[in-house]
Amino acid sequence: MKIQNHSPLPRAIAQYAPADQAVLKELYEKGDLRDNADVGQVLKEYKASLSGSIESKGYHSYDQMTAALQELADRYPDKAQLVSLGKSGEGREIYALRVGTPDEQNPKPGVVITGCHHAREWMTVEVPLHTATTLLENYETDPACKDRVDQTVTWFVPMVNPDGYEYSRTKNSWWRKNRRPIQETGCPNIKGNIGVDPNRNYWDGKPENFELYRPKGDTPCSTEDDWGDGKTSDNPKADTYRGPSGGSEPEVQAMLNLELNPANNIKGIVDYHSYGDMILYPYGSKQLPADRLEIYRDIGSKMNNVLGNRFTLEPSSDLYPTSGGSNDIHEANGIIGLTLEIGRSFQPPASEIPKATAYITPANMVFLDEIRSRYAHA
Repeated sequence: MKIQNHSPLPRAIAQYAPADQAVLKELYEKGDLRDNADVGQVLKEYKASLSGSIESKGYHSYDQMTAALQELADRYPDKAQLVSLGKSGEGREIYALRVGTPDEQNPKPGVVITGCHHAREWMTVEVPLHTATTLLENYETDPACKDRVDQTVTWFVPMVNPDGYEYSRTKNSWWRKNRRPIQETGCPNIKGNIGVDPNRNYWDGKPENFELYRPKGDTPCSTEDDWGDGKTSDNPKADTYRGPSGGSEPEVQAMLNLELNPANNIKGIVDYHSYGDMILYPYGSKQLPADRLEIYRDIGSKMNNVLGNRFTLEPSSDLYPTSGGSNDIHEANGIIGLTLEIGRSFQPPASEIPKATAYITPANMVFLDEIRSRYAHA
């Protein structure tokens, strides 16, 4: 991948020593260095991953995240409940905080807000936590927060990939995938490895949606991109490895069981990733129908407005073509699914957490209001 002529990166990269320039160009080719990156911070993060000098203090660990969710459930027992969605490959509970009380007779619209599909994207853990805390702590004083809690059921899942996250915090800060050992790859010529990219593993088991996981004509033996899904791989060594089969990963199974269960009445999902300041809508592999495109652009524009219109609103395929992404499966099941790529690097200094989470949380409130108003009587 050549750096685009319009990109500000060539000038930014030219300021670095030749050895660093070579590293930055390699990161760009892999998709790890993006046009609006904080180049110096990304380079610093990458070098830290090589040296093992990981500085994760200030970000919630898995245990601290669990304790924070439990504390909210204990403080607001009539409004919040800590729920395990299942276990990760290494046996950690995949926790959700359910905010709002379900009503079986008159189901309320359900919303899911997730973080940390990708292990190294640490800030994405903090945003769902902050939004849940804001909703509950302002319930008594802010009528808008009260309405959101009373009229929707929102599931906050700050850490979809807890195994990968803990490995990233303690062993290799550049790690992206989960940590499940892969033995059978589906191809006799390809040996297994460690880890699957959860956000390339989504498939709901419906034959009509299989091409959202694996494009027509693609095979498990094609380790290179020959099929137009450029950031999805069948190479188990790749960061974007889609896994041996669609929905094979326990973390993805847990999310699909939550999101596609009719009893939960899920109508909208926001998945947090980093980085790039983008609001992405489906599809990663094809175009939306016009009527759905209008809905996504309307909701996305309103969210962007409270973010100061600093984000780019575009289809996921404009960032790069993918298959097996979560939002493609959400959309195929009639759920509004957005991805927010936040920040300018994977692991900004922890001192930036309060500012970043306070900045992003209003966009989640807009999303909740939009889903509530569109589906209150569905």
